[in-house]
Amino acid sequence: MLKKNTLLALILVFVYASSAHAKGYLNPLGTGTGIDKYQFLGSNGGMIVWLSEPIPQNPGNCNVTTKVHIKSSLTHFKEMAATVMAAHAQGKKVGYWSSGCGTNYFWGPNHTFPVIRDLWITN
Repeated sequence: MLKKNTLLALILVFVYASSAHAKGYLNPLGTGTGIDKYQFLGSNGGMIVWLSEPIPQNPGNCNVTTKVHIKSSLTHFKEMAATVMAAHAQGKKVGYWSSGCGTNYFWGPNHTFPVIRDLWITN
């Protein structure tokens, strides 16, 4: 019985760990989500985009579905941040592709956000 419980616990840990790194589309390609506002984090923390509605898909099972995180370590962070700001100013929607879930210093370790790798503007 102990071996069965140990095996079950290991399987659950593996499934949880692998889902935290799941990547994929948050919006079907060609669609997007409205932007409510955005927040820049100091100390190279990047940008948090506050969405007007929850993301339609959550491949990483992140526990925050109304915000996404664009890390400042991305090569094209400035261009992505400018794209989000321009879309917000024009009332356009933005679609996202996530590389998994992550945390940041501002919101703390209990809030996992989709970490954005790619984005696009749509009507």
